[in-house]
Amino acid sequence: MNALKGEPKPTDPVHSRLAGRMPSVDGWRALSISMVLAAHSIETPGFSSVSRVAAHIPLLFDANLGVRFFFVISGFLITYLLIREQERNGKVSLRNFYIRRALRILPVYMAYLGVVAALQVFTKLHQAPITWIGDLTFTINFLPRGVISGHLWSLSVEEQFYLLWPITFVWLTKHKNFTRWVFPIPIIVSMLCHIVSYTHHVPWIVHPLFYFSSSLVNFDSLAVGCMAAFALAKYENELVSFLSGKKRFAAIVFGILLVAMPKLNMAFLLPVGAVAGNLLQAVGFAVLLLTSILYPGWFKFFNWRIVVQLGVLSYSIYIWQQIFCAGHQTYGFSEVWWMSFPWWLLAALSAGFVSYYGFERPLLKLRTRFRRF
Repeated sequence: MNALKGEPKPTDPVHSRLAGRMPSVDGWRALSISMVLAAHSIETPGFSSVSRVAAHIPLLFDANLGVRFFFVISGFLITYLLIREQERNGKVSLRNFYIRRALRILPVYMAYLGVVAALQVFTKLHQAPITWIGDLTFTINFLPRGVISGHLWSLSVEEQFYLLWPITFVWLTKHKNFTRWVFPIPIIVSMLCHIVSYTHHVPWIVHPLFYFSSSLVNFDSLAVGCMAAFALAKYENELVSFLSGKKRFAAIVFGILLVAMPKLNMAFLLPVGAVAGNLLQAVGFAVLLLTSILYPGWFKFFNWRIVVQLGVLSYSIYIWQQIFCAGHQTYGFSEVWWMSFPWWLLAALSAGFVSYYGFERPLLKLRTRFRRF
């Protein structure tokens, strides 16, 4: 991984300094997948003996927060790459974009669904037809989810984002009317959804639109990531100047407070957390993400090789881990060691490693043929 060393120079263009993998990003991915795995561990056999630890550090056992981090990162990286392609080539190739996304997402996703289908045939696992429709069409975030495909709701949100945002990006750049109004829209829509949910007056027929897995509820986190990408690409020098000296430490503290605020057990914060908690956490994380990219020396842990490696494998691990934490009873098995804590984590990490290096990585090389910058 190409990491920045020392203090960044405002005169250095971000594109040249950040060629290759961005500093700290894979480290944040590693933290995100660790939060998901920690949260899923709570439900696995053998975890009860350490359950008191989980109760005292809810931030580290919050799968939804880990997924929110993933959303911000996705919005950030996709938008940054679109900006970079636009600046270098004068246009964005939507065809190449969708081919690259398909090569990244679909192979392991379809392989996972193939394993789920085999488990349904040969074990007691059962998924309803409506769940299979949702899995195959990336709409499971709006439909009833299965035991070992419930986690795929986040992939549905991201795929819907990948479908809509590049087209919107191209249209808006052609009309020279970019950040004035486009980013507030998903944030306002998400806020309204949270307000409606908080009032508990949601008709059952439209309840999926306001559920935690709805795209309408989560597009604010993706939008915050997009805004962070614009901030870095268009105002890098200003960011470097602003984060100089003591302001850098203040920004880190501010970001951590925003992420932690919705988790504080204070009565007067409950309405704020219910309505704007996701947005506050997304903004706080975006502040931390940008600071860690520009000043990776302050985030050395996120750039350790083993942490970066975990981040690289995070998508593969996220896809496969649900098989092992679903519980042996899901398949009609007797209790097995690799479905109990902590051994299920080893099984999930091993599956992610084999999947990435044995199956996904060779296919990922094809993406370079469709990258024009």
